Amino acid sequence: MPQVSIQIANRTYELACGDGEEERVQELAAYVDEKVGELRKQLPGAPEIKLMVFASLLLAEESREARGVAKAAENARASATDNAETLATALEDLITARVDKMTKKVSGAA
Repeated sequence: MPQVSIQIANRTYELACGDGEEERVQELAAYVDEKVGELRKQLPGAPEIKLMVFASLLLAEESREARGVAKAAENARASATDNAETLATALEDLITARVDKMTKKVSGAA
C-alpha cells in the first residue's frame, strides 16, 4: 500500500492510500490546507485544533450542498425523462390514431 506525505496547517502527515490514489490524496490535502489557511487569516491566534474543526465543518457544509445540488439535478433529469416519455407516448398515440383514420378512409374508398 503506497504511502503519501501531506501537509496541512504546517504539519506533515504520512498516510497510506490505495494504489494510484497518491495524487488525489495530495489534492485533497491541499484543499484542506487552503481552508485552514483562510480560517487562520480570519481568526488570527486561534488554536490549530480549532482551525481544523472549523475547516472540517466548512468542508462538510460544502459536501452537503454539493449532494443537494446533485440530488436536485437527478430529480430534474428524472422529471425530464418522464416528460419526454409522456410526450413520446402521446405522439405515438396521435400517429396511430391518424394512421387508423387514414386506413379507414382508404378502405372505405376501395
